Formats: sequence, structure tokens, C-alpha cells
Amino acid sequence: MVGGKPLIRASYAKTVIGGIKRRPQVEQEALLERVGAQTRSEIRDYGMLEWMPAARFAELVSSIFDALGASGAQSFWRANLLLSLERRLLSPLRLGAIALHGNSPRSLLKMTPQAWELVSKDCGSCKVIDRPPSSLALSFDNVPRELRVPGMLQLWAGGSEACIERMRFEGRARAEGTFTADGASEIVVEWTKV
Repeated sequence: MVGGKPLIRASYAKTVIGGIKRRPQVEQEALLERVGAQTRSEIRDYGMLEWMPAARFAELVSSIFDALGASGAQSFWRANLLLSLERRLLSPLRLGAIALHGNSPRSLLKMTPQAWELVSKDCGSCKVIDRPPSSLALSFDNVPRELRVPGMLQLWAGGSEACIERMRFEGRARAEGTFTADGASEIVVEWTKV
């Protein structure tokens, strides 16, 4: 990795905690306990536009993965991004994507590199590999070791599924393997019109 210390926008972590608090009571309590009071306090103390260490964010991601398993974590991230697409940080990207690329999952997914740049610093890059007519891959490169946790793959796959759902299509997203030694990973996304 070239650059400074890997960081994640604190507002992203705050929306994750908010997403946990919207879960059913029993699941919410288990997740909040797994995350821990100290981590929640640290996240609460950050300003919305401040940066937090990527390693701390990865702990949050891992807590969700450990508590819910791969499938449950991916569902969590789908629901969390679906709500975030309507909020201040990502709403302009969503509206711009539709205006530029039309009303399809591809529109939102093509904005993933810009969204990743908004919420991360020195955390690698993302590019879109188009696979017409109804598929693409999100290729992440140079992801720092701190973020190479299995839960990150579910985060990206779940987020991709949120884009599909938000545009009223059906489909799925899956990680192609795990992270390579140099921090690369690929999420394959496929969809069909409902």
C-alpha cells in the first residue's frame, strides 16, 4: 500500500451502529454486545466528517460477521446500504448515477469507486469491470491488511445487492474467493428485471 495510515470515514461507522439499532431486539442486543460499549463510545465521539482507523472499522465489520455468519452479515449490509442510499452522504451519488447511466443496477454499481473514495482513505481502490448485458464485477485492489477480513467481502456483496434492490431488479452478488496476498478481491454482481 502506498500512502498513509488506512482510514474510514466515521460517519460510515455511525450508520453501521444505526443499522444495528434497527435490527430485531434479540439480534440488536447480541450485535451491540459483540461490538462492545468501548467501540460504540469511540464511534459516537467522532465527528461525522472525521476519519477513524480502518482497523477499528474492520473490528466492527468482523463483529457483525462473527455474530450473524456470512449470509446474515451480507443481509445486514444490504439493508444498511439500502437505507444509506437515501441519506445525505450517498443520495447525491445515487441521483447522479441514475441521471448519467439510467435506471438499472449498473447505474448505482458504477458509482462504487466514488463511494469507496468518499468513505475511505488509503484503503485501496475499486474499479468496475462491465459484463453486459446484466452483470459486472467490482474489483478491489491494494486493500490494506487491516481490512482483509471476511466480513468486508460480505459488506461489498451486500451493498451490491442493495443497489439491485433499490433499482427494483432481482439478483445477487458474491465474492470470488478471498483476498489475494496483495489485497485484491472481486465481487461478481448479476441481475435481472423483475
